[in-house]
Amino acid sequence: MSQINFDRIPGLIAVYKIDNDTVIKLYGRDIKIDLNKLKNILTENMRIGEEEAKKLKLIDPFLGFAMIVDDIGITYLNNLLIVSEAKKTNWDFLIKSVLREVGIYEKS
Repeated sequence: MSQINFDRIPGLIAVYKIDNDTVIKLYGRDIKIDLNKLKNILTENMRIGEEEAKKLKLIDPFLGFAMIVDDIGITYLNNLLIVSEAKKTNWDFLIKSVLREVGIYEKS
């Protein structure tokens, strides 16, 4: 994760890596939530997203999703959980930064 400059992402609260049954904080503040419950919710959302993407003939493999809960932005891509202030972040920059890091997106 060394190539993402997290300081450049506006409104960023925290970044976590989800690896099997572990949740590892990579950057930012601790978030006040049960990380295991959150991991289970993200895993279930990924499963549903993969099924729906296949039905709709969208991209394969399904890489992740972004959502807003209250004022918090949650982005889950390639086992990275990015928590941000939804109104303050630059969603385009955030998602492209993560995709670039994992080799999916090339800046044109």
